Amino acid sequence: MKKILLSVVVAMSLMSATDAVAQEQRSPLRWQGYETNRFWDNWEISVAGGGSMLQVANRGDKDPGKFLDRVGWNANVSLTKWVVPIVGMRLQVDGGEFQNYSFAKQSYGDGIFKTPYIFAHGDILVNMSNWIGGYRPNRVYSAISYVGFGYTAMSWTKKSAGEYNGEFAFSSGLLNKFRVSPQWDIELDLRSWLFAERSLPEEIQSGGRYAFALSASLGVAYRFNQREWMPAYPAVEVDGYLAAIVELEEALLINGERLAGANKRVESLTTENTRLKSDLDACKAKKPVTEYVQMGECVVFFAIGEAVLSDYARATLDGYIESETGSKAPMVVTGYADKETGSAARNEQLSKERAEAVRAYLIDGGIAAERITAKWVGDTAKAFNSPDSPTVNRCVVIK
Repeated sequence: MKKILLSVVVAMSLMSATDAVAQEQRSPLRWQGYETNRFWDNWEISVAGGGSMLQVANRGDKDPGKFLDRVGWNANVSLTKWVVPIVGMRLQVDGGEFQNYSFAKQSYGDGIFKTPYIFAHGDILVNMSNWIGGYRPNRVYSAISYVGFGYTAMSWTKKSAGEYNGEFAFSSGLLNKFRVSPQWDIELDLRSWLFAERSLPEEIQSGGRYAFALSASLGVAYRFNQREWMPAYPAVEVDGYLAAIVELEEALLINGERLAGANKRVESLTTENTRLKSDLDACKAKKPVTEYVQMGECVVFFAIGEAVLSDYARATLDGYIESETGSKAPMVVTGYADKETGSAARNEQLSKERAEAVRAYLIDGGIAAERITAKWVGDTAKAFNSPDSPTVNRCVVIK
């Protein structure tokens, strides 16, 4: 039993050490595009049972007995750790009973000898389906081959033939996994193991050097903790993603600054609009002027981006028309636009519309059309040199 415990300890140490190395090197370790995992990820525990048969070298002059009479039973429990989607490690304890006829019937009779056994072993598993077909988390069937090493012990009970024997043994087989859900699998394990024949009870020894056993077991496996695998991206791709994120953050910062500037501009225009509204209300509150002084020049102001005469502008033009009653002198109506807003083409059109709006109002007010010449300069000239403000250039000057 000491050798069995030793085998278990060695197998568990190898599993822990291998996974610890994988953890220390998690970033660089990749297998077909997937990262190695943490220690507690991708574990499985399984239980199974089935039949087993002990095969020994046959001597030509001896009948080994009927096949079915040599089939015993077995049960096993396993703990499996997958390091990558293709490679895993398993620790299994398998126990059961062999049934065999004696090769020395003259000494032991014709009865069937029942030999209990325990086989503790560690295996290296290779998922052939993931290796050949690529990893898929929803794969229904996986064929997993394995090889292993452990210790087998036989005939330690009083009911079994012979005396206690035990030897180290090699195992190999094919594990067939059928996925039922993300947590559960059905497993069909077909296994063989090879060991020295001297570990068998004397009654069933054939005189050869080696014996091997075959077993087939059907069971279930439960996967716990992290069950899937994370893709491993090359460093160049990760660097590219990070650079793109930095670029987007910088663009967001620039757009934020632009938005802040636009908000300030809106606040400024709101203040200007409030002032103009106040001026308009004050103008409306004034009493009409019944007498006007003769004026040689008149200025009409407009709101930003508009060519519509306000009440304030109409009041100004009414006073000018009154002052020109009886005059036949020609007059020039010149339209302006401020350079700070709008394109040059738009400002050209806007100054034209303003000049024509004033000219039309003067004609409607009784001034002869032949006296009026309308022109416009867009934003190419200033109406006044002082004050230097865009608001004073949104006007029409009459001379």
